[in-house]
Amino acid sequence: MTKEKITKTFIEFELLNGRKPNSVFELCKKIKCEEIDFYKIFKSLQDIKKEIPFQIFHKTKIRLEADEQYLDYSAREKILALFFTLFEEFLSQRSYFLLNYSKIEKSKENFNDWNLFLNQLDVFTSEILTEGRSNGELVSRSLLDEHSHKGFKLVFTYLFRVWIKDDSEDFTTTDAAIEKSVNLSMDLMQKSSFDTLLDFGKFAFKTKVF
Repeated sequence: MTKEKITKTFIEFELLNGRKPNSVFELCKKIKCEEIDFYKIFKSLQDIKKEIPFQIFHKTKIRLEADEQYLDYSAREKILALFFTLFEEFLSQRSYFLLNYSKIEKSKENFNDWNLFLNQLDVFTSEILTEGRSNGELVSRSLLDEHSHKGFKLVFTYLFRVWIKDDSEDFTTTDAAIEKSVNLSMDLMQKSSFDTLLDFGKFAFKTKVF
């Protein structure tokens, strides 16, 4: 009995029956295991639903970190690679996600399913942005740095809704949404004319020539 087997059986049960198992007992009968063995791995059926997107993120992270070229990417390229790879992995369970998350009115009801996933996304993007600031690719803004990575949770939420509704060939609409939303987010964290003006203002104040 493994976490992966339980998760796989749970997904198959939902897709074949149009509903999740009514109880741990019903799922265990399907897996042909004892409930005591189930509870050694999961505390409830709800924990399985949290595990499904978390596993997607875990597979994405493994793919990225196994790619030698990824290590040399800029912060922008790493964030783009993260989201492109993430939605490639989502395709492996698209039927499950369509069944559970296609109706936006159920978003609040199902929000807790994404806790583990969003926490990992937060940690991963934070590490990338910290690296980008340390090598000078991104501008350090003391008031925003602490929270800038959290914006990618909103980016993901937007992209997931695009992907759920995407019926374009090869999901080109999702690809375009990833490129545009990530590039906009990264542009806002790079040096801009506003930063130049602010820097000059600080310098002019120090020189006190007027």
